[in-house]
Amino acid sequence: MKWTTREIKYLEDHADDGAEAVASALGRSVQSVKAQAKRYGLSLRRAWQCPKCGMRVQTPLSSKTGWCVSCTRELRNERIAEEVRELQEEVRREERVNRERQRLYSAKHRARKKLKKS
Repeated sequence: MKWTTREIKYLEDHADDGAEAVASALGRSVQSVKAQAKRYGLSLRRAWQCPKCGMRVQTPLSSKTGWCVSCTRELRNERIAEEVRELQEEVRREERVNRERQRLYSAKHRARKKLKKS
């Protein structure tokens, strides 16, 4: 059965959906779709579009975020950076508490020393 112009156009527009999806949509065999794609120099490699950045990627989107690898890494880096900021704030708070405690111990020691002299 001969391919129509409409079918070829569909194949060109949807080649990155994969051979099975195109074959199903056009009612053709997978082998027929592969042969036609080869004839026109089209890749039938599956591709996905990241909803965050809009990039078309050849690897499946993350099952956790639904984003591409790069966007998922960026999100992870942002979370790690936030954890680091929280830990740094906790360290600063702890240092302030320790300085204040040390100041109080020093004041206590000086006061006791004064009492012993008196």
